[in-house]
Amino acid sequence: MSFFRPGQSASPMPDRLSRTDYYQILTSVLMVILGALILIRSVSGSITIMTLLVGGGFLTLGAYRLNFVIKYFKKRRKCNQM
Repeated sequence: MSFFRPGQSASPMPDRLSRTDYYQILTSVLMVILGALILIRSVSGSITIMTLLVGGGFLTLGAYRLNFVIKYFKKRRKCNQM
């Protein structure tokens, strides 16, 4: 058994993204937008720990997932240029 760092896998990089991949990219973008909206509304209104945790959680998780999408497209572009 071998353990990989996040973003690394034993399988080769796919040529095309599936519908599931596009769905996950869309939900990641929406998570970032929703997290930002929650944080903006909490700052303009009453600031509570729950709104900060939920908004920050959505924003962080969405950005974390989008980081892998960006890495995939950079790696794909690099492989296509060679």
